[in-house]
Amino acid sequence: MKLDPETVHRRIADLLRERKQFVVATICEVKGSCPQKPGARMIIHENSTFEFTIGGGPFEAEVIQDGLASFHQDAPAYHEYKLTKSEIGMYCQGIVRVMFERYSPAARLMIFGGGHVGQALSKLAAASEIFSVTVIDDREEYANREKHPLADNIILTDRNFETNIPAVDEETYLVIVTRCHPTDKLLVHRYADQPKAYLGVIGSEAKIRQFSRELQDEGLSPALLESIHAPIGLPIGGKSPAEVAISILAELIQVKNERAAAVPRSGLQAS
Repeated sequence: MKLDPETVHRRIADLLRERKQFVVATICEVKGSCPQKPGARMIIHENSTFEFTIGGGPFEAEVIQDGLASFHQDAPAYHEYKLTKSEIGMYCQGIVRVMFERYSPAARLMIFGGGHVGQALSKLAAASEIFSVTVIDDREEYANREKHPLADNIILTDRNFETNIPAVDEETYLVIVTRCHPTDKLLVHRYADQPKAYLGVIGSEAKIRQFSRELQDEGLSPALLESIHAPIGLPIGGKSPAEVAISILAELIQVKNERAAAVPRSGLQAS
């Protein structure tokens, strides 16, 4: 691929749209002789493959290894490389400073159910600009732009919520607010053991107690039950769709900001 800023930036944008995580290594300073100039970039993937080049040879091999370590860092990291025979087995005699930046897909909120709470949540979450918002419903009258004017994506699916549903990943937040109990259960069974950031189910305390007993009887493990947020939302009071949506969005933001800290919390408990 042609190595120019437009091509690299376009590829970065494409990867983010594909919800990939990767590291970009950029030469930011050069002293002496070096195979590439400042501004040269390469993209490093989690499986050690890469795109583009910043020089090749032992230097690039070391950059790839340092790039893989950057998948665990939030802030940009900087490394300096001496392109000498003694340091790296090269004869350039230059010094290169490389910046490593980790790119991750945007946090995505998938709302299953476009009814009153789903409508309020899609508007609030989209207006916050914290999540990209996808609304999914099997009813045309609830899966449309009029009901969800700010959502990034609106999906009309089938009764079992299978058609046109995007794959989830570790940056996906799943909110289940469908119109019926069996659909809620179907979706929990589908997503409970998949990689995700959050899975929450709407319902009263009584509904959730019954719900959790049924899920356990149907084979869902206690560990997976514990990972589900139910009843959904922070206990701020209020029962209107807007108030419930605010409580859900507050919990989503809390989880998003506390994931790295692994803060303990209570989940579904069968009784």
